[in-house]
Amino acid sequence: MRSHHLLAVALLLLASCEQARRYPPAPPSDSPSPQPKAEKKQPPLPDIYSWIPPVETPHDVPIEFVPVESAEWAKLPKFWNQAIPPEGGMRTIHLGQQPLEAVAAMVAADQLEVIRIKVPLGLPNPKPFIPAANPPTYGKWRLGQAIFFTPLLQGKSRKYSCASCHDTTRGFADPRERILAGELKAPSLVNALYNRHQFWDGRAGALEEVVVRSLEDERPADETPGRLPPEVTHAWGGLVQTLAKIDTFRFEFERVFGIAQPTQDAIGKALATYMRTILSGDSLYDRAEKQRQTTKADTLAAAHFLPALDDPTLTALVEGKMSKDETAAQLARGHQLFVGKARCAECHPGPLFTDDEFHNIGIPSAQNPPGRLAAAPIGLKDVRLTGAFKTPSLRGLSRRAPYFHDGSRATLESVARFFDSDILMSPYLASSLRSGDQAQKLGLTDAEVTALTLFLRALDGRPVDDIVARPMK
Repeated sequence: MRSHHLLAVALLLLASCEQARRYPPAPPSDSPSPQPKAEKKQPPLPDIYSWIPPVETPHDVPIEFVPVESAEWAKLPKFWNQAIPPEGGMRTIHLGQQPLEAVAAMVAADQLEVIRIKVPLGLPNPKPFIPAANPPTYGKWRLGQAIFFTPLLQGKSRKYSCASCHDTTRGFADPRERILAGELKAPSLVNALYNRHQFWDGRAGALEEVVVRSLEDERPADETPGRLPPEVTHAWGGLVQTLAKIDTFRFEFERVFGIAQPTQDAIGKALATYMRTILSGDSLYDRAEKQRQTTKADTLAAAHFLPALDDPTLTALVEGKMSKDETAAQLARGHQLFVGKARCAECHPGPLFTDDEFHNIGIPSAQNPPGRLAAAPIGLKDVRLTGAFKTPSLRGLSRRAPYFHDGSRATLESVARFFDSDILMSPYLASSLRSGDQAQKLGLTDAEVTALTLFLRALDGRPVDDIVARPMK
């Protein structure tokens, strides 16, 4: 009996399987069946676009940064101090001499063949911020500067140079006075040497990565469907191939790096070497701070600003509207507000006036973009980074209006008033800008806003040296 039941079940299952078949054989047809459209595969990129070993290591003139704490700093007459011997045979001066004299001659030749950069007053020693894999040399610097100023970067509709978006007359920042809705303002490159993160969202670390970060970045944007334009991604496809077609650049890459053609690695090293010399310091604040340290005072006072307020500085700062004593008093008051009531120093500590971190500061345009959240490494994503962007340095503000990552504030006064009372509360607002469950209200008076913005203008350093800011002829 049991076997009859099992047979019945088996027959039922067979019948069910036959009924479940949904696609009977198709009738014969004269026309061929449509085939699924195959995706177009991109051909692999040659590995040599990324990196190739040099044929030999060429000799190059090293660049040395001399910080203010060095005994040699005060002896240097200017920013760029070039000591290259005119005699072509200086490198072989040791030949034919006795061993001790030969060693001394070789050391002397090495000391003469060097470029010493006098780090502007107020800036830290650059050495800890420079990767060992890319020591600065004159050949790399000169090549990087040429790449920076030459229109080589193919955008969606035209070619750009780095200087197109990082205007030397606007603090190496965005030249546009109005940023379109949804776009980001090109950040300043001044003192970028000290950045731990690049771009507003920090998606790159070293300066070497700002143009290319992988071999795939070399692929032109129009070859990859759906790929965002380089104006957005800052990945400029085809740059290696473009440079390889220009005889002067190809020769320079061989002379500087000992390689037969440009590579992404060499491009990154050359550009980074140049950008590390875009330095500005020696501001009115820096000179006052030096005076404070000399007098061993605990706090910055009006008396420390007075010696630095010469007539040209005073005229540029207040345009004759205040006396020297009144200006010094206002600057001291602005500094007290900066570190105290206005709470600016919490995210903008000296000497670089940035914490190099990411914060949502309550700008309306930052409520939707992911900001740092999208660019944070896997495993370090935090919902509190939504709409968070990198804290910019406050040095050189007067040259790079409008302000914020979206260019939404036109003046320093409007920036101060934004932080005073216009911050938009959101779940992602930085904790330093909260007061309980509300956005902070500073309660600054008009007079305090005036003093604070005057101090912010005192952070403007001297312009970037001409040898850096102007392309070589």
